[in-house]
Amino acid sequence: MTRIHGSQGQIKMDPTGGATPVLVASMNAWALNATRDRADVTAFGDTNKIYVQGLPDYKGTLGGWLDADDTSFFTAAMGNVAVALELIPDALVPTILWKGLAWLDASVDVKSTGAVSITGNWTAAGPWTFVGAP
Repeated sequence: MTRIHGSQGQIKMDPTGGATPVLVASMNAWALNATRDRADVTAFGDTNKIYVQGLPDYKGTLGGWLDADDTSFFTAAMGNVAVALELIPDALVPTILWKGLAWLDASVDVKSTGAVSITGNWTAAGPWTFVGAP
């Protein structure tokens, strides 16, 4: 089993929603949550609760540093087009990733004592895929 470190993670995006995502500069964090709905279908006589599983609800967060040379993150978040997003845990193993269309929200945090950071939330705007081939 090969474990990996997050230092080589990447966020790629195509703000037009197309199929050509490029690296978003100065990002340093991403998270993906694929929680699935579960409906209780417990019936009389069952010895424990029984559930059926629904669709995954893909969403997550993005984070990094404001980069004056790459404002694509904010431009995309303020637009009306779902972006093509690729979330890669390790650029040294680029064949393991999650990808799909996403809506973005963006925030900026400015303090007089530190670097300007950016964060955002994303939610699925179309089908998402996990590619897990090493």
